[in-house]
Amino acid sequence: MLSYRHAFHAGNHADVLKHMVLCLLLRHLNKKDKPYAVLDTHAGAGMYALNQAYAQKNSEYMSGIGKILHHRELRDLVPEYYQVIDSINTSKSGINFYPGSPLFSCALSRESERIYLCELHRSEFETVYKNFKRDRRVSINHTDGFEAMKSMLPLNPKRGLCLIDPSYELKSDYTQVLKALKTGLSRFPTGIFAIWYPVLGKLKDHSKNLTFDIKRTNAPLLQVELNIDGQSDDFGMNGSGMLIVNYPYGLYEELEQIMGPLFTALKDGKGSARLRILNEKD
Repeated sequence: MLSYRHAFHAGNHADVLKHMVLCLLLRHLNKKDKPYAVLDTHAGAGMYALNQAYAQKNSEYMSGIGKILHHRELRDLVPEYYQVIDSINTSKSGINFYPGSPLFSCALSRESERIYLCELHRSEFETVYKNFKRDRRVSINHTDGFEAMKSMLPLNPKRGLCLIDPSYELKSDYTQVLKALKTGLSRFPTGIFAIWYPVLGKLKDHSKNLTFDIKRTNAPLLQVELNIDGQSDDFGMNGSGMLIVNYPYGLYEELEQIMGPLFTALKDGKGSARLRILNEKD
C-alpha cells in the first residue's frame, strides 16, 4: 500500500522478532564459504530515526527494542543483532536509530555476497537508494517485490534467502504472498524463504489461513510466533510470526534458546510464544 510508512512501527516487537530471525538466517548462510544472495521484497527505507515525528507518534519502538536494548542474555544469544544496532547508535543518550532489514543484510554479509532490494513506495525507494547506493554489492530496484519473485529468481549466486514482509495493509497481500512463494519455489527450489506476518485482532486476522496455505506447499517449514498480548476482538496487532521455508538445520534449536527470554522481555499481557516444525526436512 503506497500510503504505508514503516517508520511509524520501526523497532517495535514485530521488528525485533523479524530481525533476530534474519540475523540467525544470515549466520547460517555465512557458515559456508560459498557466496549467497539476499532478495528483500519490501525493503523500506533501510534505517529509521526514532527521535523523529513518524516514530515518535506512537513510540512503538518502546514495545520492542526499548525493552531489550540492554538485555544481557539476548545479547549473548544474538550478538549479530546488537552489533548492527550498536554500530548506528554511538551516542550515550540511548537509541536514536533503528536498522531496517537492508542494513542487517548488508552489515552481516560478506564482500562476496549480493543484496537485491525492492521498494515500490517512491519516497521510501529514494531513501533506501540514498542509504545504500555506494555499496557495490547492492542492487536497488523501484519495483513491486511480489513481481520481483518472477523476474529476479533464481538469485545470482544461486544460493540464498528471500525475505518477504509486506505491510498486509491490503487483504490481497496474503494471496500475493502465497502466489509469490509458489513462484519462488518453482524458480529457486533450494532457496530459503522467510515470510513475516502479523497476528491481528480476531476481526481482521488471517495468520492461521496463511500458515495453513503455506504448509500445504509441503516444503520444509518452520514457524516462530510471538504475541505480546492475548488476541483482541478488534483490529489491533497483538503479535507477529515468521514462516521459514527450507529452514536451515540448527535454526530450531537456536530459536528455542531465544524465544523464552525474548517473550518474557516483550510480553505486555497474557500473550503466547510458539515455535514448531510444520513440515519436516527430508
